[in-house]
Amino acid sequence: MDIASLIMTIDNALWATPLIALVFLTSLAYCAAMKFGNATKAKLQWKLLTSGEGSDHGISPFETFCSVAAYRVAVGNIGGVMVAIMYGGPGSVFWMLVTALVTSAIAYAENSLGQIYKVRQDGQYRGGPYNYMENGLPWKGLGRVLAVIFALFATIGVPFLVTGPSAKNIAMAFQNSFGVAPIISGAVVAVLLFLVISGGVRRIAKFSTIIVPFMTIGYLIITVAVLVFNAKAIPSTIAMMLGSAFNTHAVFGGMLGGAFSYGVKRGVNSSGSGFGETPPSAAAAECAHPATQGLVNAFSVYIDVAVCFCSGIMALVTDCFNVLGSDGANYMHIGAGSAQMAEQAATNTAGVVWVQEAANTVIPTVGGAFIAIALTCFAYSTCIAYYYEGESGLAYLFRNISQEARNKLIWVIRIVMPLMFVLWSVLDAGTVWAVSEVMFGLMAWFNVGTLVFLLPTVKKVYDDYMDQRKTGVKEPYFNPEKLGIKNCDIWMEINAGRIKEDQKV
Repeated sequence: MDIASLIMTIDNALWATPLIALVFLTSLAYCAAMKFGNATKAKLQWKLLTSGEGSDHGISPFETFCSVAAYRVAVGNIGGVMVAIMYGGPGSVFWMLVTALVTSAIAYAENSLGQIYKVRQDGQYRGGPYNYMENGLPWKGLGRVLAVIFALFATIGVPFLVTGPSAKNIAMAFQNSFGVAPIISGAVVAVLLFLVISGGVRRIAKFSTIIVPFMTIGYLIITVAVLVFNAKAIPSTIAMMLGSAFNTHAVFGGMLGGAFSYGVKRGVNSSGSGFGETPPSAAAAECAHPATQGLVNAFSVYIDVAVCFCSGIMALVTDCFNVLGSDGANYMHIGAGSAQMAEQAATNTAGVVWVQEAANTVIPTVGGAFIAIALTCFAYSTCIAYYYEGESGLAYLFRNISQEARNKLIWVIRIVMPLMFVLWSVLDAGTVWAVSEVMFGLMAWFNVGTLVFLLPTVKKVYDDYMDQRKTGVKEPYFNPEKLGIKNCDIWMEINAGRIKEDQKV
């Protein structure tokens, strides 16, 4: 067995039914604990998103939201959707959307926990799964072991390994639309990546507030253009998607199991909920109550859902998609919307090219070029966010050495990450996706497993926030001692003034 096959085997083992069930059932448990507040508090989430400011120690809620959205809106929302369609049929798009909405409860949980157990380090707030594993779990020894392992995943795996799909899909997109060699596009984006990550969290946050809204709105516009041009095909496309999702479609009706499993797998992968990617960015925010960041960053899942749907509907409505049969060798369907689909089927390839060809059916050449640029923006911003996760993991692992020594180690990530990006741009697409999914699978097992045991803490903090709002408190604040939550003393400093006032009363 060669290395590529071994990686694929490990990927399939990690993402088997047990992990899919763990993520989905844990999400449902959190939905119930929050009384589905993750899906019914959109008005409040928007209000929180647009209020609040940064400080010397933390960034603003909006900057945090854009940084977290940069994690969620990535190549998985374009290329990943196409992979789901190829292996799970059109119905997988439906299950991706459902999964993203359900897992927004996990997004709330992990981001609020990132805030609850954050610390102040090197003049800024730091936090992440390693913090709540060490300080939140009742078993201290186990918590520390899990924390160190996860921090290693975050420090090494995220900036160096999971950036592969971003690099490869950018290379594929530019080669398809502009004829640019993968090594060239990979090198150019790597240099641009270095220019931003070398500035730390504040430069990353400022950049995210510009690129995330721009790229999302642009992608929605091109989707509307494709749908208007193919308006007559929309009803039959929706019927095909739902028929495939629920086993009733004439051609794809036998793919319910594949549609669900690939939809959940790609849905979790595209949103990142449960991977523990976003808590470091959430922890960097300035706020008075952890629930605010949980709600704000759960809201970012809606952007993920929108972009996933845009990608899927564009490919399906223009017939620029292929579906591989259950035998893994023969195709059930090869799209007639573009001659490229037959070429893609011949090489068993699924990715951004499908969406480019869908856009080209409406705006020849220009449409595909726009998708290439949009994908580059998505992937670029995601890799910037991946860098910060690596930096935060390293800061945790080496928290007991001097700040000067720690900063030198951070520069190692800043230099090596762009070099790895260039390497990934020229490797096989299947291997690149598999390596990324192996890393995410390992992180999901550790992080979601931890979230199962921290559900009571998350519920206690969520209920406290909602209770304060019900009593008319405009800006609820967090007092961990009042709630009996230990190992988060920083909040006694952050909210010292308001806690004193309450004690006087």
